[in-house]
Amino acid sequence: MPLIEKQSLKSLNKAILAVIGLLSIISLVMIYSATSSSDLTGLRYNFFLKQLMWVTVSFFILFFVSQINYEVWIGFSPWMYFITLGMLLLLLFVGKSKFGSVRWFHLGPFAFQPSEFAKVVLVLMLTKFISENKGKIDIAEGMFKTFVLVGAPMFLILIQPDLGTTLIFIPIVFFMLFISGMKKRYLIGTFSLLAAVTPLFWLVMRDYQKKRILSFINPEADPLGSGYSLIQSKIAIGSGGLFGKGLLSGTQSQLNFIPEHHTDFIFSVIGEELGFIGAVFIIFLYYMLIMEGIKITIYAKDRTSTILATGIIVIFITQVFVNIGMTLGLLPIVGVPLPFMSYGGSSLIFSMFLAGILLNIHMSLKKFSS
Repeated sequence: MPLIEKQSLKSLNKAILAVIGLLSIISLVMIYSATSSSDLTGLRYNFFLKQLMWVTVSFFILFFVSQINYEVWIGFSPWMYFITLGMLLLLLFVGKSKFGSVRWFHLGPFAFQPSEFAKVVLVLMLTKFISENKGKIDIAEGMFKTFVLVGAPMFLILIQPDLGTTLIFIPIVFFMLFISGMKKRYLIGTFSLLAAVTPLFWLVMRDYQKKRILSFINPEADPLGSGYSLIQSKIAIGSGGLFGKGLLSGTQSQLNFIPEHHTDFIFSVIGEELGFIGAVFIIFLYYMLIMEGIKITIYAKDRTSTILATGIIVIFITQVFVNIGMTLGLLPIVGVPLPFMSYGGSSLIFSMFLAGILLNIHMSLKKFSS
């Protein structure tokens, strides 16, 4: 198994690179526009320059990871898994609370979110586990080990609390097990049981999370409290019309009516300032990314790479669906970033890391088929 793929960068999937490049450029423009109301304090340029730095660094990571055989990352996954668990445990003791959650390590001006790393590690570790336990996943022992493996990081992330990331783990596990060939009756039975105990999540949720769920059902019940973000997001997107109000001209974003408009609600800014046309274009870019990923999954050279590519694509699909859904009022607000668009280094770097692995799987597919 070669450590470095002996192929030039010309063999990388150009469609995926083009989509990620466009999303990154649009992200920088929208973050600059979304934070323009902070210009007098210098935050506008601070946000833009920081994100520009993260985009630059993350593209180097993308190209580096794409040149490393994906099997190497799978081999390292046990170490990465236990390091992740250690970081998630440590975070509970030394992490700083923000908006009622303890999700970040703060290192001077920078912040690191271990739960973003956990998504990467989960996909790699679950791929390794499934590949090494062919035919054993369906038996009771295999199923128990699978859900211990997944449940440990899920629990540590849930108690931060970070409900959004915790829920993202569920479709990842479901589709990876489905693609692996797990018998449907075991798969349906297991996740039916999980659905049955889902109401228990309510017992560990914080008050503000419960209010978010209730405000999703009826946001007008508390328009200045728990329903505020959802109402302002829908107003912003609806007021954008067909072509939008133009960059730096969105009233909801420029007057800071939308909370976290450069992170979780960046799509609301896009809808207001670029309008329906701009929003649809962004969705089209994600569609292109996902379709290219699905092609790689279908034509992957072996079972291991198929399972791994599936996990990566499900992460992107779920995050896009949840983020856009919550800004439109179709889903509760759970604080999930929009891949390659939302402000923040952790989300961007690990999204690029996953994209790099996907590109490497594509390279091995080309090598396999040539």
